Amino acid sequence: MSAPATTLDQVENELSQLIETLIHLGVQVHDYAGTAESQLGLSNNINKVVEHLQKLHNTDLNIPIPVDVVNYIEDGRNPDIYTREFVEVVRKLNQFLRGKQLGFKYAQSTLGQKIVNEFPELKEQVENIKKRTFIETVPMGTNSS
Repeated sequence: MSAPATTLDQVENELSQLIETLIHLGVQVHDYAGTAESQLGLSNNINKVVEHLQKLHNTDLNIPIPVDVVNYIEDGRNPDIYTREFVEVVRKLNQFLRGKQLGFKYAQSTLGQKIVNEFPELKEQVENIKKRTFIETVPMGTNSS
């Protein structure tokens, strides 16, 4: 299991070196004087960029990246924002579904209690249904009226 982590670390290291080289290249282009030294430095950094890109291309790392994350990055947005928004949507959906689940448990408990109150001879069947559906009774006040 350490092989993918090592590969991921290598990719991360290679990407940070590429970014650093691109920053240096940008500074050199901005301050380009046209001398032989600046031309040599510029060509060295271009060669470094090509080497880093080749290493990244040759890396055997297959990590699926959601298209939405790629779109966020292309739009100049932080992919952490996507993660935060995704987590918030999932949390809200979980809360909604938990509320529905509690509502169904309460409805089953109430309905079961009302059936047993009106038809005491069905108590065994109601208990059997509750056992088979693995739904416990919900203590939300009194169920009898």
